[in-house]
Amino acid sequence: MAVIYLIRHGQASFGEEDYDRLSELGRRQAGLLGAHLRRHGAGLEALLTGALRRQQDTAAEILAALGDRAPPHATKNAFNEYDHAAIIRAYLPLFMARVGAPRGLAQGDVFRDPKLFEFAFRFMIKAWMDNLPHRGEEFESWREFCNRVSAGLEYALAAHGPKAKVAIVTSGGTIAAALRAVLGLSNKRTLSMNWSVYNASVTQLYYGRSARHEDALLIGFNNVAHLEHAGGRDLITFR
Repeated sequence: MAVIYLIRHGQASFGEEDYDRLSELGRRQAGLLGAHLRRHGAGLEALLTGALRRQQDTAAEILAALGDRAPPHATKNAFNEYDHAAIIRAYLPLFMARVGAPRGLAQGDVFRDPKLFEFAFRFMIKAWMDNLPHRGEEFESWREFCNRVSAGLEYALAAHGPKAKVAIVTSGGTIAAALRAVLGLSNKRTLSMNWSVYNASVTQLYYGRSARHEDALLIGFNNVAHLEHAGGRDLITFR
């Protein structure tokens, strides 16, 4: 059986102007994961990563910790996260019209309050999933995003063989979309999975000879034992 390890990037810089940058904690999380993989002999044959900076830097920390056991690695845009900035531009006006303005909120309030922003962003992600109309530039749809992720998984399996062990460093939304393909999740359940993926966590998928998503098995989800053993809850983050 082929094994795919879906790894979410370490903690990024949530709430700062440049989100796409690992925090110091995020770098530590990634290094601890790499050390865990080295100790327990995962025997990876390849490491793939999306092109985003937080994904690339997480992969670099893992590879450094693996040292002479580091596998060949490559960048694949298929494992990039969805474009959250485009989603906000498209659907923030809808949130303000339906939720914000009736509650007396100004648009700036959404970005000043982390809890309010998360509430608003959930609304906007659901609007994107439901393909609600919006003004502004066109960008990748929810369906196109899911198809991109599925194609990336198919590439990983085809390129590295039916018994390969491949790690993919990616993001929470991409992992949720992969689970949607494997488990046949609804959009609502996929959205819930998106919010529940820990930084520097490991999710394992097993594929049989057919290498079809519908025949794959979810063996492990959201594993952060390497962080728990190293420092407990202080090392475990969602964002």
